[in-house]
Amino acid sequence: MHSFLDAVRAATSNVFSQALGATWSVDIDTTEAARSADTSVVCYQLLLSGGLQGNVSIQFGAGDALRLAQKFLAESIDPSAELNQDRKEALLELLRQVAGLAATTLKGLFSETKLDVAPAEPAAGQGVEVALLASEASAGTLPLSLRLSPELLASVSSTKPAVSTPVAAPRETEPVTHEPNFDLLLGVNLNLTLRFGQRILPLREILDLTSGSVIELDREVQEPADLLLGDKLIARGEVVIVDGNYGIRITEVADARQRIGTL
Repeated sequence: MHSFLDAVRAATSNVFSQALGATWSVDIDTTEAARSADTSVVCYQLLLSGGLQGNVSIQFGAGDALRLAQKFLAESIDPSAELNQDRKEALLELLRQVAGLAATTLKGLFSETKLDVAPAEPAAGQGVEVALLASEASAGTLPLSLRLSPELLASVSSTKPAVSTPVAAPRETEPVTHEPNFDLLLGVNLNLTLRFGQRILPLREILDLTSGSVIELDREVQEPADLLLGDKLIARGEVVIVDGNYGIRITEVADARQRIGTL
């Protein structure tokens, strides 16, 4: 169960940090103190199929849900505002991004797993309940209550996580010292992103985009692309095609200590 929860935790942290314009940390907490004190709640359901089967109920306090939706929509935080349909749809889209990133991680652990998100009615049920504590300096701590169904628990227990093939480490000019127990983390799968460039556009130009529109990025064709771990640059290189897929031939790489520092 820990592998599944950690995949969801990491995906939530990454998506919140990228989509909400701030650095969010997310921790797993099983204590009752982690539950939201808000009596009005908003509930969604995460449906799993493929490598894992079952569902997860995701429940927010209504006030916390409103804050997340307002941040996602770049609105001013107004606790008296209504959690209307547009804001609920924004929260649903945020969770869909979390599900998509979590599915990528789970594929490496439990084979192909599809995650779908849908609104749901709050309901008590069987299974195991845990909380994710999402924290950000200006927003405080927002608890997300998760209830894992018995079917999902059985599926996780019966499915043996895939064993990653160890990759030989490149030679370094200086030995890299690891913190105690660091080797326990070396099998963790991390999501890398290849960035060709970026561009900032006003909202009206984004709304005017149509099929066939061309957006000029801030990088020339001959310049190397960036390889990112989360939002941290760890290498640069040339874009190549490998068996019909994009790839990158590394030409510059951060030293091992800098790469460890991004974790």
